[in-house]
Amino acid sequence: MELRQLKYFVEVGRLGSFSLASKSLFITQSTISQQIQKLEEELGVELLTRDTRHVTLSDYGEQFFPCAVQVLEEARAGAERIQDVKALQVGTLSVGATYSFGPLLKQTVLDFYANFPRIRLNLVITSQEELRQMLLDRQLDVALTYKSPLGDDHIESHLLFQSRLSLVGRIGELKGVGREVSVQDLSRFPLALPAKGLQARDSLEAVLFAQNVKLDIRLEINSVRSLLDLVGSSPLVTILSEEAIHQVQGFEAVPIAHPDGRMDGCYHFLKGSYHKIAARKFVEMLKENNSFNQTFA
Repeated sequence: MELRQLKYFVEVGRLGSFSLASKSLFITQSTISQQIQKLEEELGVELLTRDTRHVTLSDYGEQFFPCAVQVLEEARAGAERIQDVKALQVGTLSVGATYSFGPLLKQTVLDFYANFPRIRLNLVITSQEELRQMLLDRQLDVALTYKSPLGDDHIESHLLFQSRLSLVGRIGELKGVGREVSVQDLSRFPLALPAKGLQARDSLEAVLFAQNVKLDIRLEINSVRSLLDLVGSSPLVTILSEEAIHQVQGFEAVPIAHPDGRMDGCYHFLKGSYHKIAARKFVEMLKENNSFNQTFA
């Protein structure tokens, strides 16, 4: 029994097609068919049922499939451990973050590259739901979001830092505001808001729920970086995590006085998976670069 035979079997079982598996693995259908046939001969059972148009798992195949997946995963994890032993001189790291979290990554990415220039860093900025699925599909090593766990029993979540939803503007624009701003006082300001679906906007909607407050919304945009550029060049103010302007010059933030205004930063791993040393180093650097209001899990 060879790992490649298990790999071919799992791919055919997953896709339900020799043709699709051939394209996915970049090898010929005949090679896949021959190797799976050898595997079946060794096991003495038929793992796949075949007709002219369909391929499905047999009763034996259904039982063998999760075992094959586990063996391949353990082999992959073993190979990654060997790479880690090489003092982070080779390898890849895939990091995902939500749009609202993205602006916090610049310094950490630069520091990581300076310390581990031979580690290839793949950075994905997308929605929280997409990050969740990418973790489950093992396309990410670690995911970064604000506020909440990703809501799956297969994902483990950890607190990275504490933060709050805040009114944000260039210095001097938040006139008449004390150490906190009430939900009602938000209506006094011309607002440029993150678009619906971004985490800061979702938190704002939770704060506004059942509140009789009408906001003066002048602009919505789905890029936090572009949003800060606009706010930094105009009388408009916005609502973001106070952490979003950490280490950014020319801005001030005043937390919103509401219990639903927590915007804690979190990092997430696939539960039970091997956590790459590179992933742990990246998280450590992120903690150091965003340590002004930090609590570790």
